[in-house]
Order: sequence, then structure tokens, then C-alpha cells
Amino acid sequence: MSSTISANVDSGTVTKLKGVASMENRSVSNTVASAITVFVGLPKGVRDFILELNAEGDQETIDRLGRAMMAAAARVRLEKATSDIAAEHRFGGPEAIGGEIDKLEEATSLSRSARRG
Repeated sequence: MSSTISANVDSGTVTKLKGVASMENRSVSNTVASAITVFVGLPKGVRDFILELNAEGDQETIDRLGRAMMAAAARVRLEKATSDIAAEHRFGGPEAIGGEIDKLEEATSLSRSARRG
């Protein structure tokens, strides 16, 4: 069951929200719902730190944190893709030459494809 909630935000946040929604071809409501879902799923310390950075207007640190999070997400995707490929036994047994490199290359390819699609 879904519920309707409301929030008061400043005009700058509204402008950013509308820009994100438009860029992602989503409704403002859907974008807000996704943002809330992500935000409440974060540990309290992370939420507090992000809010602190925002209140201070520390965009440089916010950008750096965003890049670190994207790098971590890419590593997790690569590890998952590598595990999935290994589970399929697509690259032969332990005697296969270059098996690890092949797995990493395929995992990288799958990660890139997933990011594009």
C-alpha cells in the first residue's frame, strides 16, 4: 500500500529535482519516491554526513563522495559479474590458460553493457 507525503524544500532544490526528473525521463513524484527510498536505506551516519555537507554547501566534497560511491558500485558490479560468469563455467576448467583474464574481460564487458542499457 502506498501513501502520499509532502515536504517543503527551497526553490533551488525544486529546480535540481525537476532537472534530475527531466534528465532521467521520470516524473517528479517518481524521482522523489526513489530519493526517499535510497536515503532512508542508508546508514544514519551516512545520511547525517550527506546532510552536513549539503548544509555547508561543500559541493567539492559531495562530488568527491559521489565519485567514490560510483567507483565502489562499479567494483561491486564487476565482482558480481565475475561470480556469475564463473558459475556458468563458460571458460573451461582450471587448466584453461588465461581463464582469469578472460573472466575479468567478460565481466567488464557485461558491466559496461549494463551501464549503457
